[in-house]
Amino acid sequence: MRQFVIALLIFASLLLGMAVAAFFIFVDTQPMSRFEYLNAMGRITLFKFTGMPKLDEAETKFLYSNSCTRRCHGKEVVERTKHTPREWESIVKRMRFVNGAELTDYEDIAITRYLQKNYLSNVPTILSYEANRFLKSYLWKSDFGESDLYVDVIYTPLEYFKLVGNIGDAEKYEVDDYVVFLVYLNTHQNKLPKLPMEKLAVLRDRDGRSFGPIDWKLTYESGDMHHMEGVLRFKKIKQEKGFMEISLMNLPGQKERIFRWEVPVPEFNGK
Repeated sequence: MRQFVIALLIFASLLLGMAVAAFFIFVDTQPMSRFEYLNAMGRITLFKFTGMPKLDEAETKFLYSNSCTRRCHGKEVVERTKHTPREWESIVKRMRFVNGAELTDYEDIAITRYLQKNYLSNVPTILSYEANRFLKSYLWKSDFGESDLYVDVIYTPLEYFKLVGNIGDAEKYEVDDYVVFLVYLNTHQNKLPKLPMEKLAVLRDRDGRSFGPIDWKLTYESGDMHHMEGVLRFKKIKQEKGFMEISLMNLPGQKERIFRWEVPVPEFNGK
């Protein structure tokens, strides 16, 4: 019996030695060294089942690459199109629960946050080049991320919902009766505070009249509190031609952020 155990241990040692040798000879771990790769794999395996330790940016990128761009498809498939935070959340969920990607809850959250941070868009990604150009020219306004708070505001008359193919939301937000804006708030480093946009926003017309919001509805909030979306509605402004602007007061980093639109918005002709 003793000889059998010794023989079994020797055989197991030989198999382990062959596996280690094969790893060092055949496995490409670039750009990491093999020892860095083994360390990363150990930490990620522990994270996979426990959520600990907290992964740094390089380890999260490695988790994303190893889970998404090596097993399923090339990285160009994932990275060629940016998505909104909500879209990335849905895409990862679809890959996991519909397409069978083997991800734990911890991996799901980490990969979603990585994609939201590095491949972020604040407009729907189903648009054609011409439609996207029209959107950016006439409807979508952005600031420059003062104090790591990036604000994007999209004016959404009926033309917007025709553009994105979602007339149902036009009816839901009652765009015939209200001036409606989609507001996107993003930060890369800090958590977003609960911002009472219904108290911070003011709409002005060309005559200098000011209007407070009718309501503010938060429609999306990421789990890490880095991304929020919401809908601001104001009463309809009666003016034939000119401009209107939204002033957002007392946001982090700036006393006032102003976004202006020329109205009326022209019809999209597909060019």
